[in-house]
Amino acid sequence: MAKNKAKVVEQYAKALLSYGDDQGVLEDLSNDSKVVASVIAAEPKLTALLSAQTISTKEEDKLVSSLTKGANQGVVNLAKVLLAHHHFSYFEAITKRFLELYQQSQGIEAVTITSAVDVDDDQKKRLEEAFKKQSGAKKVEADYRVDPDLVAGVSMKSKSILIDGSLKTKIAKLKAELLG
Repeated sequence: MAKNKAKVVEQYAKALLSYGDDQGVLEDLSNDSKVVASVIAAEPKLTALLSAQTISTKEEDKLVSSLTKGANQGVVNLAKVLLAHHHFSYFEAITKRFLELYQQSQGIEAVTITSAVDVDDDQKKRLEEAFKKQSGAKKVEADYRVDPDLVAGVSMKSKSILIDGSLKTKIAKLKAELLG
């Protein structure tokens, strides 16, 4: 079953990417699919209800219409097709894979930037520029977090790159050198 799910997820994600590219709406699809997936993740009973096939088709349509209201037609169509083919529970996985493919196709690098304290907008801009320069990415989608355990400095991590300029790491390296 896992191989079948992976195949289904890949096919739908690629189809959504192709649709978005053809229609020139990749960014809209990205934003809208994230919103719908976050609602689905927050309401697991919704997926269970839609996957169980215990409600009428009319009620299913109402729920999907409500869930996707205002979303790009590609996201609406995806939800409807998944429901019709009894794959609605794959929506989140498809969205995740679509976003990976989208970012890859656009040269976007998703990065988690963790600092010891909150950073202001100017600092965020400089951190993102530094990461772009280091990684060669065309664009950066940054998720900011605060971790007081870093003591000072910042850590930037993507799938393929780790830049750790935190004082916590420097102290750990110095301790290892002195003791080791």
